[in-house]
Amino acid sequence: MTGRTAAADEWIQYRRTARHDGLVAALSLLYETLCDGAPPHGPGGHVVAPAGFVGADTGDVMATMTVEDGTIVASRSRTEPPSVSQTPWAAWALGMTCLRFGLSERLLDAVLAHLGGRTVGDAKLLHQQMVKGGVAEAVIEQLEIETMLAGATPGDLDDGVLSGLNAQITRTDRMLLLLLGAVSFLADGPGQVARVSELIADVYFGPARAGEHGGAA
Repeated sequence: MTGRTAAADEWIQYRRTARHDGLVAALSLLYETLCDGAPPHGPGGHVVAPAGFVGADTGDVMATMTVEDGTIVASRSRTEPPSVSQTPWAAWALGMTCLRFGLSERLLDAVLAHLGGRTVGDAKLLHQQMVKGGVAEAVIEQLEIETMLAGATPGDLDDGVLSGLNAQITRTDRMLLLLLGAVSFLADGPGQVARVSELIADVYFGPARAGEHGGAA
């Protein structure tokens, strides 16, 4: 294994953990390995972190969200926790993008399992033409994202590309949620994870980040 391959594999771990173990496990791994366990806040002062990483000085809690593998807390900082500008941005942005892509793959897995277990008449719902088309469209989007992230290490993809990939992940997740129907509204189901994933993108890749001066590091 070459040095570059090993380095790229380090970033794939966030994607793999998100897909196989869930949001809390992957986000915890990201904070532990890149931020020494201190969740950074986005340029707007917001933090999205697993409950176990939230301390008394974290700030004003805006939302507490239960997901399939734990609890996520969204807050606004009162003090000055490490910001993403203090965290090596290239590493953080790539790690978070890989994590969100892994969550999108996990959502696709949930959609396929759900549709594969439902029938219309004598046929599986997954085999219906419109449903098959919706799944295929989402898979194509994910293949495009995977191609861009394949072998990437920090600094390979600039801010614009990573922001675009995160927007594409959000768009793909919304397509998949439509295929889940009412199941997507369950508080502890895959739809909740997708909503938290979109919130993370807003906090760290949203308009405030785009307007932050000199954010790339």
